[in-house]
Amino acid sequence: MGIAPDVFDAMTPAEFVYAWTGWVEMRENDMRRAWERERWAVWILTSIQLDKKDRLPATQMFPLPWEAPETSPQAELTMDERRERVKKLLTK
Repeated sequence: MGIAPDVFDAMTPAEFVYAWTGWVEMRENDMRRAWERERWAVWILTSIQLDKKDRLPATQMFPLPWEAPETSPQAELTMDERRERVKKLLTK
């Protein structure tokens, strides 16, 4: 967190919790920005290979976990269902 020992010693437990919460939030924001930059780069490289009609927005092609709508957990797909999904993807 980058807190000097003497500053840490002077903190109350509530102050430490607030500092730690802010530090965690800052780290999560940094991670999200890094993932969004990576998604953008991959989307650009993918889009230049697709026809214009097949291009989707980056948020649809590569959704990130914090953008996905809350859904109920899905049961794992069977092997036949997986094959069907692959066939559908290959026909697009």
